[in-house]
Amino acid sequence: MRIAGILLAAGRSRRMGRPKLSLELAPGRPLGAETLGRMLACPRLDRVVAVVRPDDDLRWAEPVRAADRGGRLVFAACERFAEGMAFSLRRGLAEAEAFGTPDAVLVALADQPFIDAELLDSLIEAYASDRSLDFAACRDGEEARPPALLGASMFGPIARLVGDRGARGLLADPRRKGALVEPRSAIAFVDIDTPEDLKRAVRLRR
Repeated sequence: MRIAGILLAAGRSRRMGRPKLSLELAPGRPLGAETLGRMLACPRLDRVVAVVRPDDDLRWAEPVRAADRGGRLVFAACERFAEGMAFSLRRGLAEAEAFGTPDAVLVALADQPFIDAELLDSLIEAYASDRSLDFAACRDGEEARPPALLGASMFGPIARLVGDRGARGLLADPRRKGALVEPRSAIAFVDIDTPEDLKRAVRLRR
């Protein structure tokens, strides 16, 4: 089974007030590099596509790019990033398909630094155990949340998405069959949108 990772890293950081991917969680570990590195640590991802803004200088990604010996990491600029997350997801899927259509894509958000390879692997296992599934996502109560693995049956609907909801509406669609995976800790759902979020994440990482 061929699975591509898609990291959505083209956000506008409006609530942070400045670009957040380069903000450090620890010395030499920018937020964006932390999340990207955790995706690359999942060996079952054939490729990882990081979707970024066209004006991103990618300095935040340097610690990971230097360690990418296998050439699995690809950056894809999203010209329509300002129109909503849906366009970043569509861009990531198109880039993943350019290397040969995968069986599924595993989507994560760049501001979720506490996901880990074990959690990503558990999503892959859930999907692989029942190929009738459309998706496997993380469970937060009764809600499906990213990271999420989206099977090929979702690629058509993803290509038609618009707005800022990304795949959230597809995951909530009762016509879609999905498996929900409980993370070992709710820390996996920590995302960083504000300066206060960043301070908390720095404490958690320590």
